[in-house]
Amino acid sequence: MSSPAASLLAAVLLALSGAGVWAGESAGVAGGSGEVGPPPERVVSMNLCTDQLALLVAAPGQLRALSHLASDETVSVLSARARALPRNHGLAEEILRLDPDLVIAGTYTTRATVNLLKRLGVRVAEFAPARSFADIRENLTRMGALLQREERARALAATFDRELARLRTGTRDTRRPVLGSYAANSYTTGGGTLEAEIVTAAGFRHLGTELGLSGATRLPLESLIVANPDYVMSWRRWTATPARSGEILTHPALQKWFGPERRLWSDDRYWICGAPFTVEAVAALVAAVPGGGS
Repeated sequence: MSSPAASLLAAVLLALSGAGVWAGESAGVAGGSGEVGPPPERVVSMNLCTDQLALLVAAPGQLRALSHLASDETVSVLSARARALPRNHGLAEEILRLDPDLVIAGTYTTRATVNLLKRLGVRVAEFAPARSFADIRENLTRMGALLQREERARALAATFDRELARLRTGTRDTRRPVLGSYAANSYTTGGGTLEAEIVTAAGFRHLGTELGLSGATRLPLESLIVANPDYVMSWRRWTATPARSGEILTHPALQKWFGPERRLWSDDRYWICGAPFTVEAVAALVAAVPGGGS
C-alpha cells in the first residue's frame, strides 16, 4: 500500500506532466460559476490579506489554516485570533495534506503553488490587493459570496462605511495640509493607492499624489526636503529593530528639517491590507493632528 507522501508525489508528478486542470481552466478562478454550490467547509488561506478577510467573514470551523504571517503580531491586526488555527507557508505539500475544498490566495504571492493547485483541480480563488475603499468593499462582498456568508460581509461593509462617514472631515480643498510618507530604503507612495485614499479621507493632501507619483517608488531625501510637506509619516516597525534599510528614517537632515512636531509615526498593520479595520488608520491620522486635517 502506498504511503500518503508517495501518493502526494505521484499527484504532483502527474500535474507537472500536463495532466489535470490547466491554470486558465481551474474550477476556482475568480468570479465564475466556481463560486456557487454548498458552503466550503475546509478553507485554506495563503495570503496575509485574505487571511484577515477570511477571519472576519468566515463561520466558526470553516477555516482550516492560514498563512504563517496571520499570527505575526508585527504585520497582522488579527494575530491573536489567527494563532488558534494551523499555519502554512504557501507550500503545495502543506495545502494538499489539508484536503481543502477552497484555497484563497493573493494574485501576486505563492504563484508556483497556486498554479500547481489549479492544475491538480483544487478550487482556488485569487484576490488582488485593495488599492481603494471601493476595493475593500468589493473584496468583502466576494469573500462573503465565496464562504456563503453574505450577511456577515454586508454588516462589516456597513460598519466600515459608517465609520468612514463619521471620520471624513470637511470638503477637500487646496488649503489642506500636505502629508507625505517616507519608509525604509527611501520608499514613498504615489496616487491611486490605498495610502493616498486613507490620507485624503483623514483630511490631508497626499504628497505622492501632488507630485504625480504612482504606486510604491523611491523618493530621494533631497526631493522630500524640496517638496517640504507639512507632515512626514513613517512606520514604527522600521525603527523597532536596527537595520540599514531603516537608517534613512533617522538621517540628521530628515530630523532637522522635519522636527517632532512635523513627524507622524503610524502602525502599518492597518495599512498593509485593505480590510474593514483600515478605518482605524484614518482615525489614527485624524487624532494625530487635531484640527490639522480639517
